[in-house]
Amino acid sequence: MHSRRKKAIIPVLSQLVPHDTDCLLFDWDGTLVDSQSANYRAMATALSQVGVELEESWFGARTGLSSAEMINALIRERSLTLPVTVQEIVTHRDELFLEEAHRVQAQPALLDIVNTWYGRLPMAVASGGSRSIILETMRHLPYASRFTTVVTREDVKRGKPAPDIFLLAAHRLGAVPERCTVYEDSDEGIVAAAAAGMTVIDVRPYTGR
Repeated sequence: MHSRRKKAIIPVLSQLVPHDTDCLLFDWDGTLVDSQSANYRAMATALSQVGVELEESWFGARTGLSSAEMINALIRERSLTLPVTVQEIVTHRDELFLEEAHRVQAQPALLDIVNTWYGRLPMAVASGGSRSIILETMRHLPYASRFTTVVTREDVKRGKPAPDIFLLAAHRLGAVPERCTVYEDSDEGIVAAAAAGMTVIDVRPYTGR
């Protein structure tokens, strides 16, 4: 049951309110921001230019993976031989995404959570995305300066569904993993949070996915 104090001060859906926690960790794409369409268009265009068709349903089922991990999964599944390196495709994908980064919007329910708990609990972004992409996109959004740290796929050996990103974020905040609450929108991220021993809130029912 939610306390009267929390009901009085939190303007978001009660299902998203954290309880008995020392810090909040947020996935980025699909959780804090509505970037699904922009990310798909960028990836699909980059792949189409090397002769690979990317179905939106396939992409949508793997949004917890980094761009490189997603492309490698596609290569394995389809036994592809590409004319360029995976990193070249990722770089081109990132360039395409940045062209419309200013159009990416914050998820309203999650923005309310961030604004409500800013200054009361330490918070971090813990994403399988690229640091440069996240920071550039964040520059256009009201999330700037809200987070103590930003942890990305570049900071760890293993991406989601391994727990490494969340464990590093907790470490940087000086928090015990079992006392962290994670907000996620992907199956890989939920598995990663659970593997880290953290409480996880699936935001998909509240973000339109």
